[in-house]
Amino acid sequence: MEKKAKSVIKGILTVIIIALILITVPWKIMTTVSDGLSLSSRSESAPLLVAHRGFSSVRPENTVPAFEAAVDYCFDGYEFDLHTTKDGEWVVIHDDTVDKMTDGTGDVENFTLEEIRKLTVDGGKGNDTGENSEEGLKVPTLEEALYYAEEYDIIPVIELKKCDVKYLPGLKAYLDKKGLSEKAVIISFNKEYMEAYRALDSRAEMLYLANNPSKKDIDWCKENNFGLNFNHKKLYKCVSAVTYAKKQGVKIAVWTVDNPIYKDIMVLFGAEIITTNKIKPVK
Repeated sequence: MEKKAKSVIKGILTVIIIALILITVPWKIMTTVSDGLSLSSRSESAPLLVAHRGFSSVRPENTVPAFEAAVDYCFDGYEFDLHTTKDGEWVVIHDDTVDKMTDGTGDVENFTLEEIRKLTVDGGKGNDTGENSEEGLKVPTLEEALYYAEEYDIIPVIELKKCDVKYLPGLKAYLDKKGLSEKAVIISFNKEYMEAYRALDSRAEMLYLANNPSKKDIDWCKENNFGLNFNHKKLYKCVSAVTYAKKQGVKIAVWTVDNPIYKDIMVLFGAEIITTNKIKPVK
């Protein structure tokens, strides 16, 4: 009972904090894209703003135009999802299958690079209703995804989705070759991938993705020098773990925040990196 009471109290405190912010910050109804104006955008504690799957509200997600848009809108970084193909090449697509985003069907891992490049991205609606779809798009290669990070001062946030760990040394070598190893941020829900990449690079910035992190997860992050990247919608469930992470010196990031008010709330909880579909940076 005592444990349950403490949990209830923590939940109430979280609600109170959110309510206070809602009272003190003018409410702004979100449309497709927000200008990003908020308390944190005008303070020294402004977090890094990362475009989710490229700037997916204005261009099809995980495509070259989406990465270009992230540069055009002056994001600090852009995130994209990596899979390996049947022949060990890296391609950028979110799902384990090509069904949602292309005119093909089947698992990404069963395609060769040549085969997957023959497909056309026809489901690239991002988070919009289709007005931002474009013709003639292909599933990007790793080289294409990293082009804008290499050419401009922007951070590539690389999510390892479904891959064979034997190809991770090749990814590390490629980032080294492009001079991006110290700039890139590696993220994943998969602990095996995280530990395998850490063994290759002791200095890489890495963030563990978690919907509802536990204190055990935080201890594991601290042990391996990982940051924590959690789902902001689950804050009410994991407020104690997030607070614990901050006390342990574990870097905090959050996804996917599309409202400037919630951006401010995340900053109050120590978020240094915020991934968004819709909030434009204030420069």
